[in-house]
Amino acid sequence: MKKILYYTARDMTLETEGITKKIWNQIHALKDLGFQVDAAYRKNDEDLFILRGGKEKLIRHKMHRPYKVESSRFLRKYLKKHTYDGIYIRYVFDDPQFHRLLKALKKAGTKILIEIPTYPYDAELKDTLENRIVLFLDRLYRKRMKKYVDVIAAISDKKLAKIYGVPVVEIKNGVNFADISLAERNDKSKDAVNLVAVAGFAKWHAFERLINGIGEYRKNGGMRKILFHLVGDGPEIQVYKACIEKYGLEDQVILYGFKSGQELTDIYNTADIAVSSLGMHRIGLTSGQTLKSKEYGAKGLPVISEYDVTEYPRGKQYQLIVPMDESPLDVEKIIEMYDLIEASNVKALREEIRKKVQSRSDIKVVMRPVARFFGD
Repeated sequence: MKKILYYTARDMTLETEGITKKIWNQIHALKDLGFQVDAAYRKNDEDLFILRGGKEKLIRHKMHRPYKVESSRFLRKYLKKHTYDGIYIRYVFDDPQFHRLLKALKKAGTKILIEIPTYPYDAELKDTLENRIVLFLDRLYRKRMKKYVDVIAAISDKKLAKIYGVPVVEIKNGVNFADISLAERNDKSKDAVNLVAVAGFAKWHAFERLINGIGEYRKNGGMRKILFHLVGDGPEIQVYKACIEKYGLEDQVILYGFKSGQELTDIYNTADIAVSSLGMHRIGLTSGQTLKSKEYGAKGLPVISEYDVTEYPRGKQYQLIVPMDESPLDVEKIIEMYDLIEASNVKALREEIRKKVQSRSDIKVVMRPVARFFGD
């Protein structure tokens, strides 16, 4: 059995976060696909851990900032005494210490695969001085990684043969369908069109476009009751609150904060339609592979997005694609979608969505190209 190390510099303390759950799902999928997998990651912001043989061991306590740089350095020291057939690295940008890690792995004969979760990503790193420094270092070093890295696994809106001179294997975001139940119809919610969005609110979600759309619809005399259930938190929440206040939508836009477990399940059971990212264009993307759209698919919910969620069935009752700009959403078109859903067998429609998305987005399906690389 080949031995793989999964390395991420992400803080894995909050295991309920979407990206953290994705990482654990990838690790478990690689195990299910026949590999022995250890994992290296940060916890408590400043500690570096290794999970080996089901037991968590501290590698380094109280690393100094920047933690990503430090974790690469201390992992390199750990690897002087521990060898692996391959390493799966969730990329968090290049720098001198990360480059030394790659060089040491190559010298040891380790097969190196780097996952780039979003490509291109430069537009995401221009908002703060700290991020601009990160981008400067990344641009300086990333073109040299072809000397060491065997394959890049990329989630991209373009078909690419190479990134930074490294061959590309295309992967998609995936979720563990075994952990996600089909949303059950809640008849108590049938007096309104219930929309739900679950996210860590960032600029590429752009949910204010829908809030503004609801506000304009009501301002212009729209009579249908629209409820927007916003689950999560993040830097954009103040933008949403300002739009809610502007239109007086406190009775139509419900802010729940972070929810998980049965509370989140209950909210999903209220929903008729899920809302995916409405602002991917803000970070230079024309299509998307958002993790949340796969979760919506596992729930069997029709989706609104500004890009084609290709895993979904074709048809207006399954997906509404809105303009890729800053305009408020056209609520009349959402109502048209809702009426098509209501005219169908809702349970059968949800089962169809789940089955189609599962065939392409279950975590074991999307990790098979990675397994083939490490299995060669």
